[in-house]
Amino acid sequence: MRTPSLIALRAFEVAARCRNFTEAAQALSVTPGAVSRQIRLLEEELGVSLFDRTRNTVTLNDNGRRLAATVSQAFELLARGADELRGDREGPVHISCAPSIASHWLMKRLNQFSAANPDITLSLEATEELVDLERGEASLAIRFVTAGTRLPSSELLFREAFFPVCSPAYLEQHPLRRPEDLVGARLIHATWKSATRLSIPSWGDWFDSNVGPGVDASAGMRFGLIGHAIQGAVAGQGFALGSTALAGDDVAQGRLVLPFGPDHRIATPWEYRLAWSRKAAPGERLRRLIDWLVAEARSSAAGI
Repeated sequence: MRTPSLIALRAFEVAARCRNFTEAAQALSVTPGAVSRQIRLLEEELGVSLFDRTRNTVTLNDNGRRLAATVSQAFELLARGADELRGDREGPVHISCAPSIASHWLMKRLNQFSAANPDITLSLEATEELVDLERGEASLAIRFVTAGTRLPSSELLFREAFFPVCSPAYLEQHPLRRPEDLVGARLIHATWKSATRLSIPSWGDWFDSNVGPGVDASAGMRFGLIGHAIQGAVAGQGFALGSTALAGDDVAQGRLVLPFGPDHRIATPWEYRLAWSRKAAPGERLRRLIDWLVAEARSSAAGI
C-alpha cells in the first residue's frame, strides 16, 4: 500500500476546506498554480478526478468529498498528536500579524490583556508571511484582506480608510485650509504591500480624489512600511497618509492630528480581520482573547 504525496494531500485538504484554490494558496503561502499542480498530481496518482472544474470555479465531486473526509481526519489526528507532545493545550497563545499593525496597534495592548488574564501566556510574531493556521503555526492571525474575502473563522477588526495626518506642531507651522494647500507640501510616502499583494493608497490617489488628476505628488520621503511613515509624521517630518487601524492611537493621544478633520478621506475595500483555525471552535482562553481584541479595535476606531 503506497501513501500519496503528503504535500499533495495537504494542498488537497486545504483546497477542499476552502472550496477555492486562491484562498487555499493564501493559507499555504504558495501560488494558486502550485495548489492546482499538486491536486493534479494527486488525481493522476489516484487515477480519479477530485474536483469538477468549470471556467471560473472548482467544486468537490463525490470522489473528492470521500477523500476530503478521510484526509481531514488524518491531519486532525496528526495535529492532536503533535499538540499532546508539545503540551500546546495549555501553552502560549501565538499571534501572527504584519509588523506595522503589530507595532502601531497590537503590542501596546498586550501588556494590558496579560495583566487582566495572567493564566494566558502570549507570543507575538510580526511577519509579512502568511502562517498556516490549520497546521497550528499560530493560534490567531491578523489578516489584511479585501472585504468579502471568505475567512469563515474570523471576526472584523477594522475597515480601512486613509487620510492626511501630521503632528500638531507641524500643522501649526504649515496650516491647511483646503486640499489644494497640500500641493507642493512635504509628503511622506509608504509603498507597503501586504503578503497577498494588496497595496495601500498613494498620495497620487488622494490628490486624484480630492484635488483632481495631474498633481505631481512624487516628491518627499519614502518608507517601505506605513508604520514608519506614520512615525515620520509624529516626528514632524511632514504629512503622511494615516489609516484607521494604524493612526488611531496617535490621533487619540494627540501625537497626530487630521488637518481636514473627518473630511477628505479615501475609503478602501480592505479590512483587517482576526482569524483562527477552522478545525474547531475557539476554546475558552482563545475566545477570551478574541473578544477582547475585537472590543479594543472597535474602541480605537470609534474616535477617528
